[in-house]
Amino acid sequence: MGISKTIRFVGILCKCGRLKAYDRKKGITPQLTVPETKLVHREALLKAKMNRVFDGKLGKTNWSVESRDNVKWITVYHGKDLILLSTENSSDHNTIVQKILLILGI
Repeated sequence: MGISKTIRFVGILCKCGRLKAYDRKKGITPQLTVPETKLVHREALLKAKMNRVFDGKLGKTNWSVESRDNVKWITVYHGKDLILLSTENSSDHNTIVQKILLILGI
């Protein structure tokens, strides 16, 4: 969470779709309900599995960003886990990702 003030949520999602750990920015109201949040996590997992289909020809996916009207979703691939971040739309997602990769030693 200390990487950027624009980070709203960060979580580690295991390959089975469960959050191993997470943190949410203090003082903000989540934009999604609990069932919607679980659905977003399943969507991230499904996208990751779909991306692996192309690994042989394109190389593995390292990270991805989805920009929406109200939020950016950043997904960083780490082994079989996914690191999920929700940030303000104004975030510098490239700097955030590079800092995460540095922390992970990638």
